[in-house]
Amino acid sequence: MARPLLAARRLLARLALVEDERANRARELSALESKITAGPDSPVGRLADQVKRVSRENAAILRLLEDGSSSQVPTGPAPVSRKAVFSEVERGSRQDVMAKLRPYLGRFRGHEPIVDLGCGRGEFLELARSEGLAAYGVDNDPQVVARCRELGLEAREEDLIEHLSSLEEGLLGGAFSAQVVEHLPPETLPILMHRVARVLAPGGVVVIETPNPSTFATHVQSFWRDPTHTRPVPEAALGFAARTAGLVVEDVLYSSPLPDEERLQSLRSSVADHDVRALVEAFNTLVDRLNQVLFGYQDYALVARKPKAALSD
Repeated sequence: MARPLLAARRLLARLALVEDERANRARELSALESKITAGPDSPVGRLADQVKRVSRENAAILRLLEDGSSSQVPTGPAPVSRKAVFSEVERGSRQDVMAKLRPYLGRFRGHEPIVDLGCGRGEFLELARSEGLAAYGVDNDPQVVARCRELGLEAREEDLIEHLSSLEEGLLGGAFSAQVVEHLPPETLPILMHRVARVLAPGGVVVIETPNPSTFATHVQSFWRDPTHTRPVPEAALGFAARTAGLVVEDVLYSSPLPDEERLQSLRSSVADHDVRALVEAFNTLVDRLNQVLFGYQDYALVARKPKAALSD
């Protein structure tokens, strides 16, 4: 009887150890789940705060636009168009925009003159002038054109398509456009690209920047806040329009990353248990993927070149 009793006691002791281990695992997993899903500092909590913050910003912008007249918002001695006000709110200060556009300048050295299609406040034109690059702008908003001229920049009040159609073939060395194609009707994009290809000299370069629709944050934080946007332009669609116009796509540049504090954060765990470490690693892998989908780069720019052999329209 002694041996069976001893064996039973040993079995009960092992079962107790297993139960203690199971309870410890359950507590660790429960704590990990709470960290992921509960509280304002959790990834889910931060995402909820992000959505609330964007909603408040949207409401503030709408109030700003509604406070103006049907066409103008007074800001000092000279009236400013709603387009200029919205650009100031959405795109940031002139210095911020110039810092963002500066990396594009290197693409145009040796490819002049350059046309800035939809030049707006003239940030790219001012940068080009500071680098000794010959550039002029075209915009259909008379007030932003006037502002450019006040800064001594060359800007013309014209429709983009009509302006390109009026130019001689191969006249330009470069074409630039930032935050414009998303305002155009879908059927206009291929026409624009064909006109650009026609007026570029062989070897000429075009850079087109637009919001990046492949990340959720673009739609929530910026794109649909502008009532003049018609539709997002995916990289594949813009690249297809360029290629069908006879241009060669050379590069796609991504910009405007969200601050780290606005992205989902990875977990850190000092638990030595192999299963818990594996769970944390799997979670962090998912966080990285979600950050690309939810909080990726806000903008991208397509860089294309006209082949050395001249192409006709």
